[in-house]
Amino acid sequence: MNVLAIGAHPDDIEVFCAGTLLKYKQQGHNIFIALTTSGNIGSNEYESREAIAAQREQEQLDAAKLMGAEVRFLRFDDQGLQDTPELRRAIINAIRWANPDVILVNYPEDPSTDHAITGKVVSQVMLSIPGKLIPADEPPIDKNPSLFYYGTPVGIGFLPEVYVDITDVYELKKEALAMHTSQFNWMDVYQTHNLLNILDITDKFRGLQAGCEYAEAFRAFRLHGYMPNFKLLP
Repeated sequence: MNVLAIGAHPDDIEVFCAGTLLKYKQQGHNIFIALTTSGNIGSNEYESREAIAAQREQEQLDAAKLMGAEVRFLRFDDQGLQDTPELRRAIINAIRWANPDVILVNYPEDPSTDHAITGKVVSQVMLSIPGKLIPADEPPIDKNPSLFYYGTPVGIGFLPEVYVDITDVYELKKEALAMHTSQFNWMDVYQTHNLLNILDITDKFRGLQAGCEYAEAFRAFRLHGYMPNFKLLP
């Protein structure tokens, strides 16, 4: 089975759904990651957007290596993501590239604009992925993937409907997030907790809700023809 995680920024995948990806990998599935932006304003310690993007892409590749995942960078501007034909084409290409059975993506009602646009566009192109007349560069696929939304930063405004127990892979998930070294000082600019502490608090709270030590939480996308198969979650 192929599993595609789509995020707005490098580190989104590690924060919100890396535990689930690691569970899939344990089961022998193929893991793919696509990012709509390279996080090219996500630091005050670099002199250019290009330098930040290069650093963050390398961090993502290092984290993906721990998960045995392939990565595709779409390279739209951070904090400026908009629903455009170009973005839709790039996302359709990414989905077709991965040929997924399951897609994990940002929640469309996330307070972060980049997160919300990423989740919204992925949801709205689902009917386009099999169409040969849709503007795209990758050939159509004939799968009907199940689409699940992962949580929002610290769970604000997100009511889960399903959980994945990640207790046995939690330490490896932390290792993957720790690869995003540029983000620790950056997050300290506007957050009251260290990035790894936030991860620990959030995943432990989801575990409390789910009846295990650590968990990740999801909601399902529903559209006729693309109804979710919860049995595909690990």
